[in-house]
Amino acid sequence: MSRVPLSDEETRVIFAGEAAANLSELDASEQEAVIQRLLNIVESEAPPSSFVYERIANLDIITVGDQGRLYTKVVDEIPRGNTEYHVIFLFFIDITHDYPYKALAEYSPSAETMAEEVTDLESVSDVDAYLEQHDALDEDDLRDLLP
Repeated sequence: MSRVPLSDEETRVIFAGEAAANLSELDASEQEAVIQRLLNIVESEAPPSSFVYERIANLDIITVGDQGRLYTKVVDEIPRGNTEYHVIFLFFIDITHDYPYKALAEYSPSAETMAEEVTDLESVSDVDAYLEQHDALDEDDLRDLLP
C-alpha cells in the first residue's frame, strides 16, 4: 500500500471546457454526486492528485460513483517554492463512462496549456488573481451548489 503525503494547501476547482454545461444537463442526483465528489477532494488533507484514477494523454481521470468519470487536469502545489494551492481544472463530466474520444482529443491540449499557465505563476498574489479571474471554486462554493 502506498502512502499519500498530507497537505495543508487549499484546493480550488475551475470549471473549464464543457464541464458547466455537462453539470447542468445531469439530473439532480447525478449533479449532487459530482459536486459531492469534488467537495470530498477539496476537503481532504491529501493532495488532489491522490484521487486520480487513471491518466489518458494529458487528462487526469477522477471517478464518480461506479461509472462516472471527471476529465480533469490536476496541478498540485502552486506556486512552486511557496505552496498555497492545488488546482483541479474540470473539463468534461462523463456519467456513463463511455470515454468520448472527441472530448479526450479536444481537452488534452487544453489541459497541458492550463497546467503550464498555472505552474508559471511565481507568487501567491499571482495565483490568487488567476483563481479569481477563472472563478475558481473553494469548499464553501461547492457546498453552496449542493441541494
